[in-house]
Amino acid sequence: MPHVKLCPSCERRNLAYNTVCEFCGTSLDQTAPFDAPELVAPKLTLNQYTLTVPLQVELVIGRSDPQNDWKPDIDLAPFGGTSGAGVSRRHARLVWYGHWQIEDLGSANGTWLNRHRLQSGEPLDLTAGSIIQIGKLYLVYHG
Repeated sequence: MPHVKLCPSCERRNLAYNTVCEFCGTSLDQTAPFDAPELVAPKLTLNQYTLTVPLQVELVIGRSDPQNDWKPDIDLAPFGGTSGAGVSRRHARLVWYGHWQIEDLGSANGTWLNRHRLQSGEPLDLTAGSIIQIGKLYLVYHG
């Protein structure tokens, strides 16, 4: 089970190795980590394709940039996720806190969850059937 720390100020979950809350900046040095439910890979589809997703607690979604040797964990470039389609290199991220959350990473065109635009740096919970819009691409989260 992955370890997480609960921020004493904003009560948001942080990855156990964080020394300050990534949301409000409060020190987590005196905060004991606890076990979150066992990590499971998120299941995502884009049109008729099931995306292959690595098993890790944080996954960056975006488009690859071979000139700068950049490849996100979930690369949308092979599916039409180009800059012309509104997909940034580091567009959004999925984070496991005992359940999956999605967060916009300051992308130029925003990240949308069920037609609601995410505020950069404010993660929201994913539930089965959630529709994620990244640029002009739509992904469905299946759990």
